[in-house]
Amino acid sequence: MTDKDKKKIDDKNIENPQGDKNSDKINSFLVVIKKYTRLFLWFFREDKNNGEVMLVVAIVTTALAIYFGMQLYNDIAMLNAKSSQLLNISTYDMRTLQGDQAIQGILKSTETIKDLLEENKNTQSEINKYTDYLHSLQIPYTYLLKYIYLPSLNVWKENYTDKIDTNLIWIKFLENNPYNDITLLQRRGDFFKNLGDNNESNDVLDMNIGDFTEDDKGFFSMPITVSFVANSKRAFLLLADKLSMTSNKENISLINEFFYYLRGEIKKDKQKEIQVLESNYSKIFWSGSAETGKIDQDKLIGYTLYNWIFNSGTNTLIDDSIINKTIKSIISCDNDVDEACYYKFRERYRNIPTFGYLIGTNVWGNGTDNLKKFMKQLPPIFAIKWFEFDKIKSPTISDVGNSKYQGKITIVVYGRSATTEEVSQIAKVLGNKCLGEDKPITTQDGLTLIQSAIVKISNVTQIDKAYADSLRELKGLIGNLDKDFPTLSNYKKTIKLFELYRMLSEAGLCK
Repeated sequence: MTDKDKKKIDDKNIENPQGDKNSDKINSFLVVIKKYTRLFLWFFREDKNNGEVMLVVAIVTTALAIYFGMQLYNDIAMLNAKSSQLLNISTYDMRTLQGDQAIQGILKSTETIKDLLEENKNTQSEINKYTDYLHSLQIPYTYLLKYIYLPSLNVWKENYTDKIDTNLIWIKFLENNPYNDITLLQRRGDFFKNLGDNNESNDVLDMNIGDFTEDDKGFFSMPITVSFVANSKRAFLLLADKLSMTSNKENISLINEFFYYLRGEIKKDKQKEIQVLESNYSKIFWSGSAETGKIDQDKLIGYTLYNWIFNSGTNTLIDDSIINKTIKSIISCDNDVDEACYYKFRERYRNIPTFGYLIGTNVWGNGTDNLKKFMKQLPPIFAIKWFEFDKIKSPTISDVGNSKYQGKITIVVYGRSATTEEVSQIAKVLGNKCLGEDKPITTQDGLTLIQSAIVKISNVTQIDKAYADSLRELKGLIGNLDKDFPTLSNYKKTIKLFELYRMLSEAGLCK
């Protein structure tokens, strides 16, 4: 090493003497770490040290377990000492619950968590009780009255069984459809003319029935305007009574009330008869598997009563005794004589005098027949939009005592429209009948069948020109239907589906 190089090193040491000292310390520390690391690894590599290692681990683990166990014991002891305080509601922040008006009353009468849980249990029990009660109130409507209050536009679907009558087409459809123009005019005309009294009637001067309007809630409405002459004051009052039956919500509630109690008396006194009906109609109303299924008694009762009222079915559920018990249940009349009970019943139903006097007078002997008579005359639900009338002055002195009234009324009748599900159900039934497949029939299926038929006859030597022309005409009709079908209402869709099926069937194109 030259003198020049030595001088450079000395100068460097003079410039940073502390840096060299730190570097030496770090190097010495690393040497010690490496030494003890090798010693530690050597200790664990020796098999003879395994037992000592496990012993140390066991001792440390046991010590930790004892420590945490004692901590847990101390925590539990502390919580147990404060458990009585933890049960008190005042221990917790209840500001959120206190801000709820529905909870404020409950908090005032409860002091502990147990009280709060018991109050919740009682509240849930009350909710279940009123839910069951509300369901029972709806049963008479669900299984009977809805078919009367709100008749369905889907005339092909049988009430209760939901079967589709595919034979209700062409002339049979016109004869049995209650919504065709002729039938509507006849039925609505009879509603205003016939008053349930052979001695009284009205004259219908003019009637106008508007088109159906279907909404998106599953209902339809139909306006009807009628000009009439009531031939006597009594005839006018009977018409007013008839108009108020299902246009007044309070009167509807009274009718619902009667059938609610009637159902209760039937289920109480007619269990043997119901069991016979269950046996007779088990194939129709049995729901679920053979082992776990059951029959809905309320639906069966509604089906039986509906057929008795409107289809001359057999009646085994209602008799004069049931009517009598129903009347007494409605007005809580257990101890009074029958005459007093019937009087109270008539008073309760005085807003529906036709019903009150028909049912609440001389029940023994004709109560059952009178109930059927009333139900057959009960109109669907409607709203009165316009009603004007005036007394007609008699042109002769001899007839001056006979009061006549001339009036004009506009009502809107309501009912249930055909649903999208019902349209699909009808399309599937017709598809199975025409196409021989378990699929809904469509206008495209009709066009496909016609095109296939046209192709077949085009390959025949002697073509039936008349048949070919009819197929082309039919193709044009179904082509137009294919364009319009998506925009039609559900009711018109059902009509068009049956027309499609009829046209294909008559053309010999169905399989």
